[in-house]
Amino acid sequence: MTAPDFSALERQLRLAKAELNAAMEQAVRDLSRYRRDNEPTEQERRALQEAALRGDLGDDMRELARKVDRGQDNWDAIFSGESPNAELLRGHLDRMLTAHRGAIIQAIEEDEDFDPYPPELDDPPR
Repeated sequence: MTAPDFSALERQLRLAKAELNAAMEQAVRDLSRYRRDNEPTEQERRALQEAALRGDLGDDMRELARKVDRGQDNWDAIFSGESPNAELLRGHLDRMLTAHRGAIIQAIEEDEDFDPYPPELDDPPR
């Protein structure tokens, strides 16, 4: 009995691995570009901090701004959800959603690429 020839299978695996690596590299580049393009400017950060400290954005945002001022937190961690204080954003975000609901709906309706039923909803993680 002769040993099976796995060379074709090995070629397919190498090609699949190369495609996967290329896709992962592209995803890293896309994520980096997205982060760069959506990074708030220093002026925007300063304006947020000042408005929050004045209380213009609500008491919870004022508390967050005070924590940022004292060096106990930072806006990047807060907005990414990595901060233990991120829950303090909820009130502000709820008010923003209510105030801008119409504009949000319009933007979604006009976005041809928006998919309200992405594939991951069909098979949620367990």
